[in-house]
Amino acid sequence: MLLLAAGALAVSAGLTGGTHARTLTSAQRYAAFDWMAHWYPMAWTRDLPVDRPTRVTLFDDDYAVVLRSDGQPPLALRDACPHRLAALSEGRLTEQGFLQCAYHGWAFDDSGACKAIPQLPAGGSLASACTRAATAVVSQGILWLHPAPRGTAPLPEVPRVPEMDDDRYKWSPAVRDLPIDYSLLVENILDPDHGLFAHQLPAFDLYSASPDAPQRVTVRAVEDEAEDEAAAFAIESRVAAWAKLTRRQAESAGSTAVRTAYAAASADTPQLEASSTFRPPAVIVSCRRDGAGASSFLTCFFLSPTGVGRTRFMAAGGGPGLRKAG
Repeated sequence: MLLLAAGALAVSAGLTGGTHARTLTSAQRYAAFDWMAHWYPMAWTRDLPVDRPTRVTLFDDDYAVVLRSDGQPPLALRDACPHRLAALSEGRLTEQGFLQCAYHGWAFDDSGACKAIPQLPAGGSLASACTRAATAVVSQGILWLHPAPRGTAPLPEVPRVPEMDDDRYKWSPAVRDLPIDYSLLVENILDPDHGLFAHQLPAFDLYSASPDAPQRVTVRAVEDEAEDEAAAFAIESRVAAWAKLTRRQAESAGSTAVRTAYAAASADTPQLEASSTFRPPAVIVSCRRDGAGASSFLTCFFLSPTGVGRTRFMAAGGGPGLRKAG
């Protein structure tokens, strides 16, 4: 699928996981995938104001989200007041914890129920003035949003990277909004062969494959009691972490520059294994691990399809003892 190297790909035929998971083919698992049944990363919390609304976008739908200082989960509402469709992200958080529209003062709680219309006569009904609410949580420094209507249960667990809970690891977060379709960006991240040329970084070659170092790709079930087992899967590639393309170029061309690049790319010991794991739809983790599964550096990618031809790209590189950014 992704991560292909001609003549050097060994793919596991089955899915690992529970009894039900093993009865599904890869095609059935892909077909069962429900895009609206998953969490999506919206922003690094360090980039969000507290007790003030911010607009975020997912699948061309805008949401007003608020990080709250009172310890309550983030608020997430459709970014359009049902009165005159004014952006709620231009409003304010009231003392009662409601999101108040800046246009006429209508206010909503985190379920989307209207709690105040200043112009409404005493005794008037607020029942029909609700707006759509989603569920948002904070996990590992990221604000995640689930697009299902608030109150939908059960929701799957929020994806986590175990090393991001390890105090020894320091991380350098980044974010960019790119005019690139989500599917193209996923393919780009999982394509190691472009790194030597597009980024001029020999270390990418450690993730590439060759006839004598084939790449092994496994599709495995993700066990999550709260998630539909038919839809949850991860795609993982593994390959010996030593230089392939640069080595071949050095041997055939004899170029001093290429030999230097090969030496830099071959600095790691051969027993390391380069892996990339994609847990659709939002998380990709690339790293090199030793025989015990430990890694000295990880690159984590968190992706959200903000709209047609647009993607929010969030990334963090981290390792033990690195300087903490910001």
